[in-house]
Amino acid sequence: MTRPPVVDQRASASRARLLAAIGWLMVAPPAVSAGARVARLDESSTLLILADGLTTLLVPPALLALGIGLRQRNRALTLLSAATAAVLLWTTIPAIGLPDQAPPPAGTSPALRLFNANLHAANPDVAPIAEEIRAAAPDLVALQEVDHDAAAGLLRSGVLARFPYRVTEIRNGPPGIALWSRFPLADPEVLDTGGMPHIRATVVLGARRLRFYNVHVVAPVGEDRARWKAELRRVGEELRRERGPLVVTGDFNATRHHPSFRRLLRHRLADAHERRGRGWAATWPRDRWPLPPLMRLDHVLVSPDIGVRSVKEGHGQGSDHRPIVAELVLGRALQRPAGWIRMPFNA
Repeated sequence: MTRPPVVDQRASASRARLLAAIGWLMVAPPAVSAGARVARLDESSTLLILADGLTTLLVPPALLALGIGLRQRNRALTLLSAATAAVLLWTTIPAIGLPDQAPPPAGTSPALRLFNANLHAANPDVAPIAEEIRAAAPDLVALQEVDHDAAAGLLRSGVLARFPYRVTEIRNGPPGIALWSRFPLADPEVLDTGGMPHIRATVVLGARRLRFYNVHVVAPVGEDRARWKAELRRVGEELRRERGPLVVTGDFNATRHHPSFRRLLRHRLADAHERRGRGWAATWPRDRWPLPPLMRLDHVLVSPDIGVRSVKEGHGQGSDHRPIVAELVLGRALQRPAGWIRMPFNA
């Protein structure tokens, strides 16, 4: 019997080692993130917080590494990749959400259309977003990062003329925030969560009342990581005191995969995107061409008595965020389809 040439055996072994090395390199970042989640340490550093936000992008490398491990019969690589993929899938798939059994029908309850957008403090021209607001024809406009130039630009565009009621805290830089409404606003307040103001008001819809929050939380970068967690905690404390119909919108600088954000959902709130089965929709970063938006930092949260007829993302030219346009209906209790799954880790 003829033996294979030694050179071929060496080349085959070299390719096998290279493929295994690629597998280890691919699984290493997802494995660190998955391990941090299980150990409840995934908000202990800025990089781990970023990894949480990019959860859906960590799944494919883990699965590819698993395939390499199986092909190479590398037990260690296979076991680590399988465990990593299982943790990430277990935390990712439920975040898609499941659609309500049926969208709320038109004309049966008070309805409103919401336009939410982070204008971006460095936005040189808000005219394109003003046109998006005009095209969406919303009843409520909730904006973040509204500086004096942006406010002046919106006023010049005339798009705000149809909103007689407003609550604004115009500041230069990220803290600027504003709410415009077609409906009367009762008990308007500008609240401080530690440097980043947010707005609370009661929207008067005839005989109905809706508590509304416009929120902007600092980005968890560097020393602001502790402040980010504290601001989300304070927002949660305020929301736990609310009892009636409630809508919370804004830029939370967090995704469904961050434990600090998920705690907001413990108080009877659900994400509008998940209520329509669109939990993987992304809004940031909008301006990193050729990359598409990678995560959803912007959210519309609703209480069980708020129906979600539709939710979609706008374009947001000039900003680093995509806007959200949501059609909401008061008076419809939340109905979860069979098989609803809660997030298992750090919930």
